[in-house]
Amino acid sequence: MVLENLEPQIVWQIFENVIANTPRRSQHEDKIRNKIKNWVKEWAESKKIDLKLLEDSVGNILIKKPGIKGMDRCPSILLQAHLDMVCETDRPEGFDFDNLGIPLRILDNKQWIDAEGTTLGADDGIGVALAMALLLDDNSITKHGPIEVLLTVNEEDGFTGATNLDVKALDIKSKYMINLDGGPLGEIVIGSVCGRRTYFRKNFRWLKKDSKKDLLFLELSVSGLLSGHSGGDIHLPRANAIKLIIRFLSAINQEIELYISNWNGGTKGNVIPSKSKVVFAINKKDQAIFETLIGKHISIYYEYYKSEIANIPKLEPNLKIKWQKAEPEDFLSLEDSKNIIFTSNSIPHGVIRTSPFYENFVETSVNFATIKTENYEIEFQLYPRSIIRTELDHFCHSMGHLGELSDWKVTYRPVLPEWIPKPDSEFLEYSKKQYEKILGKAVNVKVVHGGLETGMISKKIRGIEMISLGPTVIDNHTPNERLKISDVGILYEVLIKILEDISNL
Repeated sequence: MVLENLEPQIVWQIFENVIANTPRRSQHEDKIRNKIKNWVKEWAESKKIDLKLLEDSVGNILIKKPGIKGMDRCPSILLQAHLDMVCETDRPEGFDFDNLGIPLRILDNKQWIDAEGTTLGADDGIGVALAMALLLDDNSITKHGPIEVLLTVNEEDGFTGATNLDVKALDIKSKYMINLDGGPLGEIVIGSVCGRRTYFRKNFRWLKKDSKKDLLFLELSVSGLLSGHSGGDIHLPRANAIKLIIRFLSAINQEIELYISNWNGGTKGNVIPSKSKVVFAINKKDQAIFETLIGKHISIYYEYYKSEIANIPKLEPNLKIKWQKAEPEDFLSLEDSKNIIFTSNSIPHGVIRTSPFYENFVETSVNFATIKTENYEIEFQLYPRSIIRTELDHFCHSMGHLGELSDWKVTYRPVLPEWIPKPDSEFLEYSKKQYEKILGKAVNVKVVHGGLETGMISKKIRGIEMISLGPTVIDNHTPNERLKISDVGILYEVLIKILEDISNL
C-alpha cells in the first residue's frame, strides 16, 4: 500500500484498496459497485456489524446502520457521495481507466496525494471512503444515531443517480443529509448552481481532397493547458484550447481563404479544454501570408500566457502551440468553413456575470467544452451554469437563437437543478458548531458555482436539510488533482462529532 501509514487508517485503507484500485469512470460503475457491496458484506460479517444494503434500479446503493442503544430514536443522518470519477490523463501513451487502478503517490512534501499522470479521483472517492469508514469504524465512533449512506452513480456526466433516485426502494428515512463532495476544509457549502449541457450540431458536405489542386494542408494544435473544473475553476485566468484555435482561425480567415477539414478538442462538458487540434487548407499562394500571421499570433499568446509580469505567475506555463504541414484530406467549402468559424467565435467562454447578491461569486458562466468532427457532422458542446434558473434559461435560449442564424441545430440535456441556500437551517447551525469545536476557529458558510447532487436530491426527499463538506482537493478534473492529507483526519473528526452529538440537535 502507498497510503498505509496515514491516519485515520480505515479511511485511507478504503480509499486506496477499494476506491482507487477499482475502475469507476462515469457510466461504468459496475466494478466499484460490486467491490463496495462485497467489501461491506465481508467487513460487517467479520466485525459483527449490523448493516443493511439496498439498491435501486439505476444502481444507487444505500447502506443502513441502526443507532446504538439509547440513541436509536435520534434523527437519522444520511451521508452521501458519488461513485464515479472524471478520467483525464496527460500521459502521452494514454491510460486504461476501464481496467487499471489509479496510480497513487504521496508527493515529496508529504502534504498532498496525487496520481502519476491521471486524475486522482478524490472527487468524490474520498467522500465515499469517509462515508464507508463512518459505517464500519466502531473503534473511533463510540456512539451514534441511525446512519444511512447513499452512494450515487454517474454524478459527473449528468446526475443519473440523483435524477433517478428511488427513495421508496432504498427506504431512506433521514431528515438530515451531509453531502461529502464539498470543501475545502473549514467551509460548509449550503448552495450550488444549476447547469444544462447545450449542443450545436450541423451536417456538412465535405469536398474531395483532390477536387482543388492548389491547396496547402496544415495542422494547428494547442496543448499543455492547465485545464480545470468547468464550474469551480471557470473564474481563473486559464486558457481554453478550443477558443485559442478559434482565435487563430478567425485571424487567418480575415486575411486569406481557409478551408476546414476536421477539428477536435476537449474531452468532457465539466472539464475546461486543455488541448485542441484542427486540420485545414489554404491556397498555396497564401503560404507566406499565413506564416507571417501564425508567427505573429503565436508570439502574442505566448507573451500573454507565459510571461511573468509584476510577480504574477505564468498563466499557462506549459502552453504549446504548434503548426505543421499535413497530408491532404477531404475539406469543407469556403462558406461552410466561415460558418463554423463565425458561429464558434460568437459562442462565449468563461464568466458571463458575477453575482450582486453573493460576494466574490460567479452568478453565470459557460464552458465551451468540446468540438468534434464525426460522420459528416461538426458538434460543439457547451456547459452553462447559473445560480439563477432564469439566467440559465436565458443563456440557453440565446444560444438557440445564435444557432438558428447559421442553420445549426441546438439541443439541450435536462437541467441539473440548483440547490437553494437555506442559511437559517437548524442542521446547518448544529453542524457548524460541531465543526468549529474540532477546528478551533470560525467556519465559513458559502455557495459554490459547481453543481452538486444536493439540488436534485432535495427534490426527491422533501423537507430534508442538508450541508456539503469535504477536505481540500485542488485542480479537480485534471491530471494535477491533489488531495491534502492532513485535512482528511480533521474532517473525519468533525463528522464523528456531528454523529456522536446528534441527540443535542
